[in-house]
Amino acid sequence: MATSGTVSTTQFTTRQVIDHAYRRCRLGAQQITSEMIDVANDQLYLVLSNLANRGVQLWCIEKLIMPLYEGNGAVTLPLGTVDVLNTNLRTLTQVSGVETSTATTFQVYVAGGATATTVGVLWSAVAVPFVVEQSADGVSWSAVATEQDTTAPTQGAGEWLWVDFDATTTNVYFRVRATSGTLSVSDVYFGNTPTEIPIARLNRDDYTALPNKYFLGRPLQFWFDRQIDQPVMRLWPVPNLAATTQQIVLWRHRYIQDVGSMTQELDIPQRWFDAIVALLAAKLAEETPEVDSQLMPILDAKAAKALAEAESEERDNSPIYWAPSINCYTR
Repeated sequence: MATSGTVSTTQFTTRQVIDHAYRRCRLGAQQITSEMIDVANDQLYLVLSNLANRGVQLWCIEKLIMPLYEGNGAVTLPLGTVDVLNTNLRTLTQVSGVETSTATTFQVYVAGGATATTVGVLWSAVAVPFVVEQSADGVSWSAVATEQDTTAPTQGAGEWLWVDFDATTTNVYFRVRATSGTLSVSDVYFGNTPTEIPIARLNRDDYTALPNKYFLGRPLQFWFDRQIDQPVMRLWPVPNLAATTQQIVLWRHRYIQDVGSMTQELDIPQRWFDAIVALLAAKLAEETPEVDSQLMPILDAKAAKALAEAESEERDNSPIYWAPSINCYTR
């Protein structure tokens, strides 16, 4: 039996999602107006946004490396952050060597070679695109990372950008090279042997009860201040000078990406398309007068069933360990 020979290569655009949702409402293509398309776009945005209220979508978990600055205990997270799931404070050991720089590169030569896992760039002007490269002879270079390997916000003058390499890299030469513009930096920090310790999460009452919220030291705790656009991590202690070459490594839960053009795809995995079409159809039935009202309970029931099936597979199958603390009941 002949098959396609391909897996997950079929494109399912936003337009197709909307068309199928209206068909489930028993509306043909000739009945769909431009105003109805706009309403469907709005409803699709609401459906995708509301999924964040139902739990964590595994494809919406991202790693962030947030820089620290002396005396600044407020770490503002990027747009679209719903929550932080895991948070660690990381300390690196700097790779020492002979440093040279030009208008477009910053290079470190380490006699005998060294290992690097991370690079930090302290900008003296607005950040530009760059690539991190390694070499054994200073002539032939291979890329190990770019600025696109981080999801941290865009940096300006006086701000750090930290990038992890995909794998531990050992070589003699390391450099950061601007792929466009001038590499205006105050410092470049190649690091290795990362050590991470968890940072405890405080509730609002515990944070507000701290007697000195500006105490300087190594950050050990934070309160997650959920603002409308961008949540803020309120660190305690506030980072001291030694913490400026440390980082907050966290995994955030973000919103599903915005609905784009009609020819683009949605930011959802293949297994979720039927559920999204079903949810959108149920929402459109409520706002479209042309839809038979008797269809609404049917569409609601099908949407609930499709959503339950999608959510039941939203798991990573990892083992769970329970460690009950029962010492207070035993001798």
